[in-house]
Amino acid sequence: MDNRRPTTAINPFSPRKYYDKNGENPSSGYPRTQNREGGSDNRTPNREGNERFQPREGGGAQYQNRDNNRFQPRDNRFQPRDNRFQPRDNREGQNFRDNRDSRDNRSNSQNGPGKYVPRGENKFNPKTRPPMKGKPTKPWLMENNIKIVSDLQITDGKYRGKYLQNSTSVKARTTPRKVRDIMFKILFRRVRAGRFLDLCAGSGTIGIEAISRGAIVSTFVERSAKMSSFIKKNLQTCGIKDGHGEVFEMEVVPFLIKMAKRRRQWDVVYLNPPYDADYEEMLNYLKRGTVFKTGGVLAIEHAAEKVFPENLGVLKRWRVVTQDDSALSFYEKK
Repeated sequence: MDNRRPTTAINPFSPRKYYDKNGENPSSGYPRTQNREGGSDNRTPNREGNERFQPREGGGAQYQNRDNNRFQPRDNRFQPRDNRFQPRDNREGQNFRDNRDSRDNRSNSQNGPGKYVPRGENKFNPKTRPPMKGKPTKPWLMENNIKIVSDLQITDGKYRGKYLQNSTSVKARTTPRKVRDIMFKILFRRVRAGRFLDLCAGSGTIGIEAISRGAIVSTFVERSAKMSSFIKKNLQTCGIKDGHGEVFEMEVVPFLIKMAKRRRQWDVVYLNPPYDADYEEMLNYLKRGTVFKTGGVLAIEHAAEKVFPENLGVLKRWRVVTQDDSALSFYEKK
């Protein structure tokens, strides 16, 4: 019977144990390593069980006085320069940026707008830009800063801030700018590059707003000769040519009959008669849809307490907005 001890399995991944050729006597010691001088280095763990190695007598030179000179390299090639903060091109001072003022011969009193300001004196402010000459490169940025303080001003677009003339009569009512903003925000995509019809135009504020916001043509219909003259003056004030703004001094119903015979159509039709006027006669011609393009919109401004039917012939109501005492009813051609 074989009484030999069974061989112990060798674990090649064990970090600390060393096995001999037969696989016996584990943890008997650590392998002998060869130092840089060619001698052998017999390293054994210390008695406290720490992972650090203590060299024996006659061990490698690199392990002698290891704690005293632990991180020092063999030579001084990696040592930093004594003048490591000195620029290599021998510029003035230790830091080139902090000594810009020494290179600048100009006094602080001479540094006007657009001139160089030393970094040491104006440390936290950016450099001043040279003064702008001529017109600004982006004039619409200047127009956006115009404050709207009156209902007679154009609220947005190309002619933003322009003042329009209007009659001083009590019956002459101007649509509030809040109502105008609401309407054009809803109809922005239809007004832009479209045709706009302003019925009962008054001084032409709504139609000029449409041109300012990108409409190709605005047609104004007003029966009063005095108010028609205000429309023409306001068109001249904004610099709108005759091809973009046309004025018809006549009643609404005869105008609609005349345009139906000519087969003229518009993308948006705005109706704003006096609040106490009779809407029925005008709506009887509008509900036929002869002056509307496919998908055209009718916007009616009226008193907040007044209600219109949901369907007007070929027109169907799809939205109603109320603002203070005024309201807007939107109809779309089916």
